[in-house]
Amino acid sequence: MTSTSYARRRPRDFDGNSATELAVFDATEELLAQTSLQKLTVAKILKKAGISRANFYHYFANKYDVLVALLGRVLDTSYGADGPWSSEPGRNRSRQMGVSLESTLQMWDEHGAVICAVLEHMHSEPVVGRIWQGIFERFVDAVTEQIEFERGEGRAPVGPPADLVAAMLISAAERTFYVSSRGLDPRLPDVRSTVAPLRAINEAAIYGGRSLSIRESGTPIVAQSDSIVLTVPAPTVPAFGGEAADLEGTGRSILDAMRELLADIPLAELSVAQVLDRAGVSRASFYFYFRSKEDAFIVLFREAARDVVTGLATMGAIDRGDRAAFVDGVRQWLNLDEFANAVIRNAVHTWPWLPELRTEYLTAMSAMETVLTSLIETDRAAGLAPAGPAAPQYAATILWTVERTVAGALAGEEHLTDFPAVAAMVGDFLFAALYGRRDT
Repeated sequence: MTSTSYARRRPRDFDGNSATELAVFDATEELLAQTSLQKLTVAKILKKAGISRANFYHYFANKYDVLVALLGRVLDTSYGADGPWSSEPGRNRSRQMGVSLESTLQMWDEHGAVICAVLEHMHSEPVVGRIWQGIFERFVDAVTEQIEFERGEGRAPVGPPADLVAAMLISAAERTFYVSSRGLDPRLPDVRSTVAPLRAINEAAIYGGRSLSIRESGTPIVAQSDSIVLTVPAPTVPAFGGEAADLEGTGRSILDAMRELLADIPLAELSVAQVLDRAGVSRASFYFYFRSKEDAFIVLFREAARDVVTGLATMGAIDRGDRAAFVDGVRQWLNLDEFANAVIRNAVHTWPWLPELRTEYLTAMSAMETVLTSLIETDRAAGLAPAGPAAPQYAATILWTVERTVAGALAGEEHLTDFPAVAAMVGDFLFAALYGRRDT
């Protein structure tokens, strides 16, 4: 469906409380708990709701129209007048955020299928993206105001722009709730397993570290300064996804042509014909090597993902008591060349709804989680890093935070358009999350 299809949006304005609308909402939510939005049809909704096609189109233009209206209903029911934006910045805002967290957890418990469908299509369906971005912005604005208040009161250090930090933290909650709700990451088996890690990263990102006494940490406190030299063996890079096809000649020409085209054309819009034209090969040659454009893209992703996983593992060779060296290492890790950047950009926006890619993507994420878990456990045992949430859950939450933030930056989302600034913030955040301690 193209963006022009959305001209047939809801024929009239309705309040969402008519018998027909409620029947459509209930049917759609029940169906989304059983099937994906791609496979959901208006015919299935009609059958489940027990209404006629004419009655449906009196209220809705298409299934995306239903999804947007249903999301609004879910949010109104979950938050009402009690969102974090409903109070002034300060202690009341802080308390309200705690209340909102419980409301959010309950919302995901009860309506996770609806929110997941929205997140899976926010980059491919413009109307879905617009509604979610508006909701995202309300949370970002509330957290931005609170960060600025904390900085003004002298409780939080000056750091990256407050809205940039807020966008990262809201991205963290969005992505970790999504993967845990969908059961995509065994380290985060349910939504509530993300609470402790999310609280820790919020504290680290806003205040530059976490409040931990020696008794709480269970390990000796190591003073942090650039003069510390601590050598810890780099963790082993786990294998993932099998080796990328060892292609030469025509096969490699096809992959190279596709990678070049992806710099300007999204995977969803790229045709095999365009790849053939760029590579100068026949259709028969393409299908000799690959079953589909998605099959070829997965090979490109495996190659790019291996470099990303290996890049994270090299952090083990850095003196992690040296903040500047650590932050610079993170920047290098995220500094992809133009073509690798194009592959990763397409992957982070496509994996939630493309089953063939999702498996590869999650395997690569798991490999990075293994690397970071090893790093956390090693540095905690050495006394360089304070204790905190269980290392596997913490590593997973940190990496999904980075993944979603980078996805937003590559999509040019508001607050995240300056990729170098995003990379610098991620470096500061990772150091604070892993090694930072607050005095109070």
